[in-house]
Amino acid sequence: MLRVARPVADRGVGEASVVETLPDAVVALFRLLTYLGDPVTLLLLVTAGYLLADHLGVPSTRMATALALALGGLALTLALKHGFALPRPPGARTDGFGFPSGHAIGATVVYGGLAGLAAPDDRRATRIAAAIVVLVAASRVFIGVHYLVDVVVGVAVGVGYLAVAFRLGPGWAAEDVSPAAVTRTFALAVGLGLAAVGVAVVVDTAVALAAAVGGLLGWRVVGARVTATGGTTRQLVASVVVLPVVGFVAALVAEGDLPLAVAAALTGGVVALVLVAPSLWVLGSRTNPSA
Repeated sequence: MLRVARPVADRGVGEASVVETLPDAVVALFRLLTYLGDPVTLLLLVTAGYLLADHLGVPSTRMATALALALGGLALTLALKHGFALPRPPGARTDGFGFPSGHAIGATVVYGGLAGLAAPDDRRATRIAAAIVVLVAASRVFIGVHYLVDVVVGVAVGVGYLAVAFRLGPGWAAEDVSPAAVTRTFALAVGLGLAAVGVAVVVDTAVALAAAVGGLLGWRVVGARVTATGGTTRQLVASVVVLPVVGFVAALVAEGDLPLAVAAALTGGVVALVLVAPSLWVLGSRTNPSA
């Protein structure tokens, strides 16, 4: 545990007494809402956004950036969690460290990033993203797995990370995101992954680093090619097929039963495949004009 964290290890401000008075129906509702910030849910969301970018009318570079942001946010979360090593509230029915909230960071990074990338001029999209972040953050407190300070700091970390990542990557004018900007965003994720492994060499930090490296390598191979192609029917069908595979692998790795090397290799390979897949599908469709 970091020395500065020891004095605030007991960081509750009375949330437990509030949570205990909530009706069961309210707690059950927030147990559902909390899945909006689940790492697997967020991974599937940004993966689907990338694979279906052309069919959604959004440049693939923007959605690739969203994926890179999500991977960097995961690595940052793990670096902080293992660095502070602060416990969850008493009675929390989940494993892992409590500070800061990974759900709050992930929701802020993914929904905030998507709002800035997919609809940069739409204030309604920003408001919707903010509302989702608030619901996810509140849910973590109401179901008793985080203190209030955990989620507040989580949101603040997510906002700060987005500010840095947008500045280093696509910039604030997201209408025209270059392949080089996507590469820089993945490189930032790799750097954060290295920081996480530097703090603690465990399965989840190794997986975060491997995912970022896989994304960077995959994009370096096909980034320019993907941006020069449009959506095809074959690409759409293949996306629908590949998404459950990504979800299965993500859930399998999240269970934590795989050896470190296997989990890291599997994750890095799947992320690289996701980045490469649209280019492969387009090349395949060119050999068959009827596709």
